[in-house]
Amino acid sequence: MKYNLANQLNNEKEWVVNLKKGNKDAFRNIFEEYARRIFVFAKGYLKSNEEAEEVVQEVFIKVWNARTSINTELSFKSYLFKITFNYIRELFLKKAKENNYKHEILGSSVDFDNRTEEQIDYHSLLELVDKMIDKLPPRQKEIIVLHKKQGILVKDISIMLEISPRTVEKHLSEALKHLKQALSEEHIAGLLFFSLFLNQNKI
Repeated sequence: MKYNLANQLNNEKEWVVNLKKGNKDAFRNIFEEYARRIFVFAKGYLKSNEEAEEVVQEVFIKVWNARTSINTELSFKSYLFKITFNYIRELFLKKAKENNYKHEILGSSVDFDNRTEEQIDYHSLLELVDKMIDKLPPRQKEIIVLHKKQGILVKDISIMLEISPRTVEKHLSEALKHLKQALSEEHIAGLLFFSLFLNQNKI
């Protein structure tokens, strides 16, 4: 006989007790109670609906997978927001790592002084790096992403791809050479000209 568990799950502790038993109705109640709050909390940090939705999804996946280890004597709300904050921090670290390798490529392509930094839209430059990487030959693209973006060592890449470390280094060198040429000769020059043109019009 089916009965409405929602009436029994009338407080946080009861929900968690039933969640630990694998009760999906309890999980649904918890989701309905906290999903919106987590979304708003995450968006406050990330400024993105899509990323905030990703946080909500990942947090509740973790809650479900770790349900049997939840301590019902502690505040579930605090537990939930601790998971949320930790995941947001991981996203920030991931973004920082991704942008670091782009800045490294940009730094090797053109000399920036203080004046240049004020004139160029860095977001546009980072997008250009992504586009230039996408245009690289498949093997060069694969290796530069593994090494620069994911931080995998040359020797480990050689094992993964079953090629020699020297071949990996050759692909890296050629990829960076292509990126440097594309950025310095075309896009960077164009952006500098455009920004200087705008500044002259403002004078």
